[in-house]
Amino acid sequence: MSKRAKRLQRISRRLTTHQLRRLQDKDVDLGIGNLFQSQESRGGSPYFLGYYSPSGIRYALERYGFFDILKQKGFEDLKLTINTKDPYKQRIAIHYQQKDPDHMLGELVVKKRHITIYPPFPSLIYGRNFEVIAVEWLCMQNPKGDFSEDRPRLPGQKYPGLGMGEVVMEILIIMCGRLRTAGLLNTPEHFHNAQMYSSHFRYIDPVEEGKRLAIVRDLLSTYKMPEISWAIDMNCVLMNDRKFEWKGSEQIIPLDRDLQEYFNDPRYLAIVEETLASSHFRLDEEKWQQKQGEIDRFITC
Repeated sequence: MSKRAKRLQRISRRLTTHQLRRLQDKDVDLGIGNLFQSQESRGGSPYFLGYYSPSGIRYALERYGFFDILKQKGFEDLKLTINTKDPYKQRIAIHYQQKDPDHMLGELVVKKRHITIYPPFPSLIYGRNFEVIAVEWLCMQNPKGDFSEDRPRLPGQKYPGLGMGEVVMEILIIMCGRLRTAGLLNTPEHFHNAQMYSSHFRYIDPVEEGKRLAIVRDLLSTYKMPEISWAIDMNCVLMNDRKFEWKGSEQIIPLDRDLQEYFNDPRYLAIVEETLASSHFRLDEEKWQQKQGEIDRFITC
């Protein structure tokens, strides 16, 4: 565990349930038309993931130093938006100065979800149901930043990143622990998403984990991350001399002990190693040279 993670964990242990769940007047609509309506008819609970009040989230982020980091990066007049109207997808966004796409620093969409695990070998967790927090969307960006030769655009980026991914991930892990979920689930949209957080996440399917490691072995040893991520997105990578298509597969940070044991199971690790040994990736250089000029058309964040 990094020093930053340990510090955030220490701060988390000092935060009380009252501090995180306390509702202030600004957290609820107290208009006369709402006083006699049920919570459902008003549009969902004011609690984020059924636990955190908007004021509680603000307080926790202040204590974690999240806003201070943004201010150190030159962003003032920060505006936090928390939307809990949809009980199945909940959103947090942070802007500076004004709430529009070009002033957005970060956006997170998450939900509680139940997943069932079916390992490819006999296991105690076969067919078991686990409650997790699923990341549906995460974007952290620096609208003041510029792309450069040293820091080129990655797939999905409109602006460069903020360099705060690890902080956000540690806070999400703390949230999972407080809500007693089995882990944090993610389905990486691009290869670089899967690789950048691979120190935390593991693919539930050991075959997919083996493929990721094979890409690292065969391509990242020669090319830079942006090149490989773009090349995969643009179908310029071959696996065993056939076109490789990126598959959105689920990764998880396991917090449940039985889930952790699954990822350490020799049979899981053996499948990873077998896939690594049998999967060979290479860049289709000719196609990649033709496709590179299309990169600037892919702006999504």
